[in-house]
Amino acid sequence: MNEIKKNVEHDLEYYQSGIRQLYMKHYQKYLFFLLAVMLVTAVGVGLSEALIRWLLVTLFLIEAGVVVYLFRYIRAEVFDAYFQRIKTQLPDEFQKMESIEIQEDDQSYYFLGDQELFVKLKKKNSRNFPSKIRQYTLLVGYTDGLDETMLEQPLQFFYYDITQIKHSDSYKQERLKNANFIAKQRKRRLKSAALTIFLLILFGLAYLGTL
Repeated sequence: MNEIKKNVEHDLEYYQSGIRQLYMKHYQKYLFFLLAVMLVTAVGVGLSEALIRWLLVTLFLIEAGVVVYLFRYIRAEVFDAYFQRIKTQLPDEFQKMESIEIQEDDQSYYFLGDQELFVKLKKKNSRNFPSKIRQYTLLVGYTDGLDETMLEQPLQFFYYDITQIKHSDSYKQERLKNANFIAKQRKRRLKSAALTIFLLILFGLAYLGTL
């Protein structure tokens, strides 16, 4: 276990720059989206009637509060604290990862441990780092889904044996036949998206209240 911990810490330190880039890209994606929404809102303020204008101004201020709130996560000290937390957690999670099945297609990686664990990472949002641990690769990326952990834990970290990876075409077809699985996944994503939107608005209002 000590050897695994040393190797994991070595990997994280060695690839810290690449991990930082993925970390920043995660928040930049949401910031760019919010700035685009703010631009549309600002245009609406200039074109709308008085009552609607005040509502749009309020919305604009909320959006501005969310943007300022997100900026706190891209400060160097916040990333450093997050990185140290990953260095502590990841060695303990390594053994669990050995039982996770990984499959891929042209666009994504799929991680499946049981019916309740299903993580999809798009390849364009992920990077593979050769590990010091023999036969293993460290995959770091983020999902496109919205959930309550996206702010505090933006990145997904997986170790996988590159010799065990499988193509998932037949796998996906089999899973798509399972209506209960599809319904469960859809319900979970809708709940996560609703919770995230609510939290962002709440954080924005809380921040504006401190101004």
